[in-house]
Amino acid sequence: MMVDLFYELSQLDSLDDQLHLEEQCLNQIVIEAMLMFYDEFNKKQLTIQFNEAPVSSIEADQKATKRIVYNIIQNALRYAKSHLTIDLIEEDQYIQLSARNDSEQIDQIDPDRIFDRTYRFDRSRTDGQVGLGLHIVQQLVNKQGGKIEAKIDEGTFQIDIRFKKWS
Repeated sequence: MMVDLFYELSQLDSLDDQLHLEEQCLNQIVIEAMLMFYDEFNKKQLTIQFNEAPVSSIEADQKATKRIVYNIIQNALRYAKSHLTIDLIEEDQYIQLSARNDSEQIDQIDPDRIFDRTYRFDRSRTDGQVGLGLHIVQQLVNKQGGKIEAKIDEGTFQIDIRFKKWS
């Protein structure tokens, strides 16, 4: 798995690997991802809430967008204490995906470094993770002309991703 992540990262850094931007339905991508991880949510006893609102299509690469959503969900599965909430919000030029979860290690998270290559806020874990997931998310969002930020608000870790609207 680590080899796959490093290979994916090298592909992102390569100029030869161009993304194919086309019309995508973010609602559908999120629903499919949540269904894919359904058993893992149950095993971890996480309460999942997807506030699905009808939003416009986005201009994105399908494979890259799926990877973004999967990595966000996997991050929550790894670190969330009891819940994950995902909202889709329509803005003027963007569709925002907002993912929020609680965490027992909330005081260890540095939102300014969360997207750094190999940054992990729980360094005591020895589960073979190398901390590339959110770095890959940031790279894919940037390559698609989107925006990404992380913050901690009232004991909740939040990632906001803005995808360009399809025009």
